[in-house]
Amino acid sequence: MSTKAAIYLDANAGSPLKPAARKAILSLLSGGESSGDPRSSFLIPNPSSIHSHGRRIHHAVAESRQNIARSLGASVDPDQLILTSSGTEANQLSVRSVLEPRLNSGLKTHWITTTVEHDSNRKLIEWVRSRGGRVTELPVDCEGRIQLDGLENDLSQGVSLLSTVWVNNETGVITDLSAISALTQEWGVPWHVDGAQAWGKLPIDLSALGAQYVTFSGHKIGGLAGSGVLWAGRGQSVSPMILGKQEKGRRGGTENALGVVALGAAAHELDPIAWMNRVQPLRDRLEKVICERIAGTRINGRLADRVANTLNLNFDGVERDGLVMALDLAGFSVSAGSACSSGVLEPSHVLKAMGKTESQALAAIRISLVDELPDSSLDPFVGALERSVQRMRAAAGYSFC
Repeated sequence: MSTKAAIYLDANAGSPLKPAARKAILSLLSGGESSGDPRSSFLIPNPSSIHSHGRRIHHAVAESRQNIARSLGASVDPDQLILTSSGTEANQLSVRSVLEPRLNSGLKTHWITTTVEHDSNRKLIEWVRSRGGRVTELPVDCEGRIQLDGLENDLSQGVSLLSTVWVNNETGVITDLSAISALTQEWGVPWHVDGAQAWGKLPIDLSALGAQYVTFSGHKIGGLAGSGVLWAGRGQSVSPMILGKQEKGRRGGTENALGVVALGAAAHELDPIAWMNRVQPLRDRLEKVICERIAGTRINGRLADRVANTLNLNFDGVERDGLVMALDLAGFSVSAGSACSSGVLEPSHVLKAMGKTESQALAAIRISLVDELPDSSLDPFVGALERSVQRMRAAAGYSFC
């Protein structure tokens, strides 16, 4: 194991806690101390309580909800937000709110999604089919761009829900939402967008998007893991999976006040354009140097629009998990793909959907840069990557000509 502090290159799995979020957490935890009552130190009361402690937390949660809403568009109503435990819960709450009532009533149910969705959506495919529903998965091209051929024909024949990822977590490829929005509005089909990897990386205005449900994850923008958000458009029903009075009856359970306050502070500081201007030159330089120094490097999704920080690389003759571990020993943390499926020796469903062979899909790693990464750390990383790839190719008897 490396004895030096690792350089973190896995922001898509979880972004480091923002200083503003840390400050908000400490401020909330120290609220009892400022009251002069040592017994209330580090107390996080129930926001539903009507005493002064509860009102303080209720106010902090409400203020954070407003900060989150403002980060999603100037006209977003904070009451349209449902605070959840994760992006996974938000995704599944969206899908089930639309499809489950139809399935329970025996109505014809057709869900269209894509072959490159996050695992939290893909887990529901068999659930829908086992209940008698139909699921169609839109394909992608070799760059990971969703193909819309035939979608209008399907929509015209009646579709219960369309679900699409906004930014792919493995490749960073950005979906062209404008074309999809026009089709769903023309045919009146509810549309659910997984925006977890878009938040903070792209300008967002939910009121102009045309979707009915959009979901987000707190730890992708520098909040705490265990916090998520579902935005539901006006008039859209939400069928709670957890019954209770919280979140206006749409999601029961005492609010995760600490997570919400941290998320509100992180959301308040988001500036996607400034972030892109800082991070993209770093990513592009890294991509160029790796391709120059390591023969046979392939960039997955290279010709598609991608978010500024993400780089998915294929190295023939190399096994991804071994490469991830070798880089970890050298002091660099990267990913073998989605963190939700890490540790599972299966090829990436995203890369296979893009036409990669099983061996190619098992030879890819993801680098996702954080905002704070110093430029000086990239040259040592490329050196470690080059040495690791050469050693693994030599050990496998693989020569690249």
